[in-house]
Amino acid sequence: MICSFFVASWTGVVKYHGPRPSRRPKQVFVANHTSMIDFIVLEQMTAFAVIMQKHPGWVGLLQSTILESVGCIWFNRTEAKDREIVARKLRDHVQGADNNPLLIFPEGTCVNNHYTVMFKKGAFELGCTVCPVAIKYNKIFVDAFWNSRKQSFTTHLLQLMTSWAVVCDVWYLEPQNLKPGETAIEFAERVRDIIAHRAGLKMVPWDGYLKYSRPSPKHRERKQQNFAELVLRRLEEK
Repeated sequence: MICSFFVASWTGVVKYHGPRPSRRPKQVFVANHTSMIDFIVLEQMTAFAVIMQKHPGWVGLLQSTILESVGCIWFNRTEAKDREIVARKLRDHVQGADNNPLLIFPEGTCVNNHYTVMFKKGAFELGCTVCPVAIKYNKIFVDAFWNSRKQSFTTHLLQLMTSWAVVCDVWYLEPQNLKPGETAIEFAERVRDIIAHRAGLKMVPWDGYLKYSRPSPKHRERKQQNFAELVLRRLEEK
């Protein structure tokens, strides 16, 4: 209900395509990420439990009160030990038949809805069915992209609320499972390709965390080599 109020405050025009998500064990929903409002758009239709960066201020208050009740999982990017704790919580959550469906934004950061950056493999190592969700915003009235380095989320919301409308399409796509001999990274890229194709996004070999830190030359070289090997493997399969 709260999420519906938020969407109404933007004069949100959202079209949902495909079967509505249901509560089942051993499944996880993954979506491309443009803004924190992605969660609000999806949550007004289904009570998802989302994995999200812990925020300060009024957003943090909502996280620690209302959103805790639907089973959301928080982490802090600056805490290395959080990764192991979150990974364990994710595995436990997807096994519970009575838990709300788990929603993950595997890009790990907001992207401008023209591109999709590399997916983190964590969501694809849980040994469960992955349900892709494609989100596409129409910029006819307002750009829904949230650049957290340039504006606060409060300013971003005010921008949306003072626009004519936020126009959006959401597609719930066919569930996917790990294929024999497929690695978690290959699985993630296959699902990313499905989402990008449906939403009309361009796939790029960039790590979303480049927004937060500058990688070492050795790390860049290793990432480029891994992506080149993946592309060659894809070409050989075709």
